[in-house]
Amino acid sequence: MLSYDVESASIEEIEQIMRRGQASFQRSIERARTIVEEVRKEGDAAAVRYARKYDGFEGRSFAVPAKCIETAPSRLPQQLVSALKESARRIAAYHEKQIPEEFEFKDSCGVLGQKVVALGRVGIYAPGGTASYASSVLMAAVPARVAGVKEIILCTPPGNGCVDNSILAAANIVGIKEVYSIGGAQAVAAMAYGTETIRRVDKIVGPGGAIVTAAKQLVRKDCDIDFLAGPSEVLIIADSNSDSNLLASEMLAQLEHDTDAVAVLLSTSKSIIEETKNRFEEMAKGAGRRQIIRKAAEKGAIFLRVRSLQQALQVSNDFAPEHLVIDTREPWSLLDGVKAAGSVFLGRWSSVAFGDYCSGTNHVLPTMGMARSSSALSVSDFVKIVPYQQITRKGAGRLAPIAVSLAEAEGLTAHASAAKARIHGGDE
Repeated sequence: MLSYDVESASIEEIEQIMRRGQASFQRSIERARTIVEEVRKEGDAAAVRYARKYDGFEGRSFAVPAKCIETAPSRLPQQLVSALKESARRIAAYHEKQIPEEFEFKDSCGVLGQKVVALGRVGIYAPGGTASYASSVLMAAVPARVAGVKEIILCTPPGNGCVDNSILAAANIVGIKEVYSIGGAQAVAAMAYGTETIRRVDKIVGPGGAIVTAAKQLVRKDCDIDFLAGPSEVLIIADSNSDSNLLASEMLAQLEHDTDAVAVLLSTSKSIIEETKNRFEEMAKGAGRRQIIRKAAEKGAIFLRVRSLQQALQVSNDFAPEHLVIDTREPWSLLDGVKAAGSVFLGRWSSVAFGDYCSGTNHVLPTMGMARSSSALSVSDFVKIVPYQQITRKGAGRLAPIAVSLAEAEGLTAHASAAKARIHGGDE
């Protein structure tokens, strides 16, 4: 664990916090580059080769049989199936509020408007590895469905040779018919470029580890992606009114994701920081994923004392966390000051876990400071905005001098001529 006082911490220490202390991404890029290029050129042959090497794939086809998807809910406890369905319902209810509006209006020059067109085919990546993320299937697929996407496919690495039933059940609940048991850079490349088995998609969304993120970066020139995601992170702003048990549990929940995860506590109260550190250490000893937590905590559990809540906001906005928890006496009073955060959780009862699973907001969020310029996955990620216009003859006469003036200033004489031609040619 790392502990600082913002007044006495060095510039280097503060900068280290802001950088998340992550190692170079270059090794993942180079490893992914080889896989992506070979899958792009060889299709299934390369995808199978790498799936056997990294995923433990042993079958002949990546495609999960439709019957296996349809019957997945029957192989799970009813309570879990009900939880998945209720989570999907709440995610849909929230994301239905995000649907971009079409519009059309007339002015003195003609008619202008905007069409909203859903993407045709989307690929979802659901992580595997040390945990199974059925919730990520819901978080990516539900807003895509709300947006009107007709074809959604899912790629996920198999665990012990097969796709987890909870992931298949989630796919069934949101109506995904195509599921492929393939992960890593080979899955990203297959979705981006297509293989004999997997048809290419228009966009790839969903979280993944370093190799998946590297592959998404490599294919983004050919296939759209949501954003490049790094390790999970939370930043908590607390005061003397906060509960150290709840603060510690929130930090533990984030650090159990992986050994590169980050949990930062900013507080105006020295006693709350000390109490939270003590509770964190005690709770970590009995945590189910304590080995991961212990390793992550070495550099990723950060306690920083600030002189005021406004200073905490400043540090938070500079950090631009994936998850921002504001656990203070009056959390709503700080919301207006939040300028960069993937998702905000207000008050002591608003655990990040609720946002991760079932409150309705999306858990596919920008990390590594990308919240300065990127947003949570939303319905907007699955639609295209198509502007249109019909200019009248009279309108062309009014707009032409403006267009000519600007085109000539830019040295684009053909543009100027096209605008001039509309003044006297054609009918309305």
